[in-house]
Amino acid sequence: MSIGRKRIVVVGGSFGGINAAYELHRRLRQDAEITVISRDAEFTFIPSLPWVVMGWRDPSRLQVRLDAPLQRRNIRFVQGEVKELDPEKGEVRTARQTYPYDALVIASGAELDFAAVPGLGPEAGHTFSIFTCAEAVASRDALARVLAADKGRIVIGAAAGASCVGPAYEIAMMIDTVLKRARKRHRFSIAFVTPEPFLGHFGVGGIGAAPRMVQDEFAERHIDSVVSARIAEAGPGRLTLGDGSEHPFDFSLIVPAFLGSPFVRSVDGLANPRGFIAVTPHLASTKFANVYAAGVAVAIAPPGPTPVPVAVPKTGHMTELMAQAAARNIAAEFTGGVKVDGMTLPSTCIADAGDTAF
Repeated sequence: MSIGRKRIVVVGGSFGGINAAYELHRRLRQDAEITVISRDAEFTFIPSLPWVVMGWRDPSRLQVRLDAPLQRRNIRFVQGEVKELDPEKGEVRTARQTYPYDALVIASGAELDFAAVPGLGPEAGHTFSIFTCAEAVASRDALARVLAADKGRIVIGAAAGASCVGPAYEIAMMIDTVLKRARKRHRFSIAFVTPEPFLGHFGVGGIGAAPRMVQDEFAERHIDSVVSARIAEAGPGRLTLGDGSEHPFDFSLIVPAFLGSPFVRSVDGLANPRGFIAVTPHLASTKFANVYAAGVAVAIAPPGPTPVPVAVPKTGHMTELMAQAAARNIAAEFTGGVKVDGMTLPSTCIADAGDTAF
């Protein structure tokens, strides 16, 4: 069936964007002109960034340039940052060029909302983070200095509204593993500060036996924890919580809350107040039928209220499945095929503790 050559733009060069582009190419072949716009020139395997923090991997081992594999599939690659989206005209604009589309996939991830907590963050604040190679390397260097000392206080955790707490759990347990191997675990304190109402909540009320497993691991590792914690401020060498309690540290890594991409937040009616896109079960925008979203960009309501806000995570695996479903539904829109529900997803998580995994 000939559908005419459709113009499809995919924003994002990580799990969602690449999987959407590959699936679109597989289903539409010569019937589509596919363009991927990514701020970064490389795909980064983000789940392995905790290994970078621990000094177990060089960042270059986790990265692959995007241009060559996309071009081999006749997918145009544009390295640039989307500055504006005009759904009425069907256009995406970077600083250099305008890209018209018949269908758009937004898989641009999120911005890190360090500004929500005074003093949070590695650039303008006093804590470290883990969501880019640069952040992981800065964390690695700071942590190495602390672990080289004879004693220290380490505080790991997440700010209110965080949606990706898993890496913080991994880092806390990996640090415990390293200190035990160095035979000086007893000289360091490790505290875990989280907005979750209980350990292993993960923004979804827990996944299977995960809460009990995490709680047992923390107990065996003597990692102290504070749940339902709202970080009010990060200062030099200390965290202050909303209840006024203070947690001194020599090293602290705190996962911030996320915000939707600026170009998404600027479009009236496209996203919720945090900038995440409301979608139908087919992953199309509830306002603009030819705009689809996948991964972190999608708004997913928490299963229930918590005393301190905790957002729903979107793992790399979930993002891949959402991107593939969105691509399949775009292809079905053009060819008359059957659409699929992209919001019914399995929830499987693997945590690496350095000396074990669960």
